[in-house]
Amino acid sequence: MIVKLFINPLNYSLDRLYTKEENEYLIGVDKGAYHALKHGIELDLAIGDFDSTDETETAYIKKHAKVVKTHKARKDETDSYLAIKEALRLNPEEIIVYGGIGSRLDHTYANIALLKQGTIVFMNDKNKMYMLSPGQYDIKNTQTYISFFAIEDVVKLSLTGFSYAITDYDLAVDDPLCVSNKGSGTVSFDEGLLLVMESSD
Repeated sequence: MIVKLFINPLNYSLDRLYTKEENEYLIGVDKGAYHALKHGIELDLAIGDFDSTDETETAYIKKHAKVVKTHKARKDETDSYLAIKEALRLNPEEIIVYGGIGSRLDHTYANIALLKQGTIVFMNDKNKMYMLSPGQYDIKNTQTYISFFAIEDVVKLSLTGFSYAITDYDLAVDDPLCVSNKGSGTVSFDEGLLLVMESSD
């Protein structure tokens, strides 16, 4: 199963990014739920405090989503975190999140932290971010730039096939060496946690 989330900010084109697949479970979060439903996407679940939707939009969500879970606006978790927790309960192979990267740097940073929860990808029209555990990965970069950051110190990082290659490099959490690389290639490392960001500008 693959779980797909539609969240704020709405700086993404569903026509460009979303493709219907078999065995998918769809969750709309707050205004993202309205955005998806208005594009003809049938949601299995809508969740949030719905403080970003007006009464008409909220009513539309409640009418068209299969299940709606409403939370109070004053709470400990963000709407995105609540949705990710719902997604993880389904034990999916992957979670794809449309949105979640925007001008609110605090929310973007919070969503980066959520990447540690599982196999999760955040994307919009110009950015894509995800986290890798030790191993080897063939990466098809979909944007102009690709950057790598150590969330935990990364041991013996090798980048092959990219514009800037490195071999067995120990990347510390405060080391910006691997920013603004280009192209696609193979990533491998022995220890740590690696944040990957693909960006078009």
